[in-house]
Amino acid sequence: MSNQSPDTTTRCEGAQPAHPSPHRCGRGTVARRLPPNERERQIVDGAIAFFARYGMDAQLRDLAKHLGITHPLLYRYFPTKGALVERVYHEFYARRWRPEWDATLRDATLPLAERLLRFYRAYLEAIDHPHWLRIFAFAGLRGEAGSRRYMATIRRRVIEPISIELRIAAGLPAVARPLPNELELAWGLHGEVCFLAIRNRILGMPVPNPTDRDLPLLVSEFLAGVFGR
Repeated sequence: MSNQSPDTTTRCEGAQPAHPSPHRCGRGTVARRLPPNERERQIVDGAIAFFARYGMDAQLRDLAKHLGITHPLLYRYFPTKGALVERVYHEFYARRWRPEWDATLRDATLPLAERLLRFYRAYLEAIDHPHWLRIFAFAGLRGEAGSRRYMATIRRRVIEPISIELRIAAGLPAVARPLPNELELAWGLHGEVCFLAIRNRILGMPVPNPTDRDLPLLVSEFLAGVFGR
C-alpha cells in the first residue's frame, strides 16, 4: 500500500531510535513510525504467526494488541478480517508454488521415479514449516475458501499430471481425464509425503532425514505397488 503516508501509530521496537523524533514507550524502549510497506509486512508476518498459534478464529483486536498497534491502524491496511486472511493464504499458498515444478512432473526425458523425487523434495522443503502446516490444518477444519482453492490447485497441478504420467508409464491409452481410481493412487502418494511434514511439525514426531531416506522409499514402494514390481 505504497500510496499511504507513514502511519502515526507507533510500536515499541527496542532501544535503538529509528526515527528522528521517537516517542518513548517506557523503560528505555523507543516506539517508531513505519513506512506503509514495512507496516503492512509487519502485519502480515505477525498475522501468520498469530493465526498459526491461535487458529483462524482469533480476533483482529487481539492481533493488533499482539503487534503493538491500534485496532484502527490494522483496519487501515486490511479493512476486513477476510482481506487479511486472504493475504495470509496468498503468502502461504500462491507464493510458495514454483513454476518449474510443473515442468518437472511432465519432463519425459526423465524416468518417472526421478521426476517424483525431484518434485516432492522441493515441495516438502516448501511446506515443512510449522506455521504453514498449522494454518493449513486450521483453514481446512474451517472449510475456508483459500484452503479449497489450494487443494483444487494441487489436484490440477500435481494429482492429475501424476495420474497421466502413470498411465503413460503403464502403456495405457491416453484419456481426456484421469479415472477416479488413478487419481486416488496419486492422492495416496501425495498424502504420504505430506504426512512426513505433519509428523515432524504438528505431531512432534521428528523425521530425521525425510528427503534423502524416507522420500525415496515412499516413491519406490508407490511405483512398485502401482506397476506390480
